[in-house]
Amino acid sequence: MKKYFIIAVAALVAGAACSKVETVDNRPDKKISFEVANYSGQTKAAGDTISVLAETSRFSSKAWLHANDAATGTDFFGTATNKYTEDVNYNGSNAWEPTLEYFWPKGAGSYVNFVSWYTKNQKAQLDSAAVTETLMEWGTGANPVTIVTDDNILFADEAWRYTDNAETYKFNGVTKGVPTLFHHALAKLAFNVRLSTITTSTKSVWDVDIDTVELKVGNNGYLTLSNEDPVSNTTRAWKVGADYSTGLAATSENIGWVRPTTPTLETIVEDGRGSETEEFIAVQFSDFKPTTLTSGHAVSGEFQVLLPERTVMPQVIDGGVVTFKMTFYIRVFHADSNGDKAEFDGVDGIDDNDAFSTELITIEKNLHDLVGAIDNWKMNTKYTYNITIDPVGKTVLFDPAVVKWATTEEEQEIYNAAN
Repeated sequence: MKKYFIIAVAALVAGAACSKVETVDNRPDKKISFEVANYSGQTKAAGDTISVLAETSRFSSKAWLHANDAATGTDFFGTATNKYTEDVNYNGSNAWEPTLEYFWPKGAGSYVNFVSWYTKNQKAQLDSAAVTETLMEWGTGANPVTIVTDDNILFADEAWRYTDNAETYKFNGVTKGVPTLFHHALAKLAFNVRLSTITTSTKSVWDVDIDTVELKVGNNGYLTLSNEDPVSNTTRAWKVGADYSTGLAATSENIGWVRPTTPTLETIVEDGRGSETEEFIAVQFSDFKPTTLTSGHAVSGEFQVLLPERTVMPQVIDGGVVTFKMTFYIRVFHADSNGDKAEFDGVDGIDDNDAFSTELITIEKNLHDLVGAIDNWKMNTKYTYNITIDPVGKTVLFDPAVVKWATTEEEQEIYNAAN
């Protein structure tokens, strides 16, 4: 991380009495504002509908004033009523500003420390009364946080010893302010599905309908972030654990969240059978014709969304808690001379486009057993499980991708009708 140093220059005016003139800036426009890193995908300030903060234009912050270089800070924002917490709002133009006005301290050696965070849903709210300059906790072992699908939790690097608005993350006209770079405390998850086969067939056509998808995940835990005063004017990342010096950096390199002794589970069920209460839009592949195969190349369709992207609690997934279930129909039709579904016009009692074979396939297993390449879900990381169904050979492959590392694992077979 780049470090920025501010060099203070004292102006001495020599006079007959050798008097000192102090250059204190008492201008009323020295208000505190925030400079959110709006080039960072998860927290673009404006004009981006997928940005978390663009949707709400608000996050929370606490600040502590160390007057005249005092070792102990005093609450600077808000009042006891709101637990000394301020809402920071995007003004619709180019600045993030606290609801109330605050000004930078003028005293010699005075500075302010800032801690900022964001939570989307009420269940995941942080108890701001427990936030200090060196500690931020989401839940405890006795009282863990429970998240629901599409929750979001962000925490920003702490801003230590600031005396003026900075330009650390200045970009695209956004005003300078307290440097605020957010990180996701949760993980993101998505499932896609497609058809593919290496087996040709000139006399049959396949349809595949996804019937139901069920994902069971742990949805509660607790996260402890700690920090310490580095005695410098800079931003500093939080770390996981009670001791900052020995803790792990709070990045996607570690899980961070701890599962309680008795975890609770969220069962995400998507139903393709027309239920208006479910999000799931029926995924159907029609008229799959594996007749254009060239040597060594599979006939493939495009990926479709199976489970929409959603946030999940970072967690170990090899302990049997996270399970995946999918049921789908494979229907086989005769093909005519053009490779289309044959029409029999009622001859021999067969209706138009009737399948001569219909099978319901069920896959249900611990997700880690299906995809052993991923042991856990980590903070600030997106996991995409690309599922390939081969309706001809009747195999199903998982091809997981981890965005943080931009790598893709080998395809792993999770179902084979021959076994």
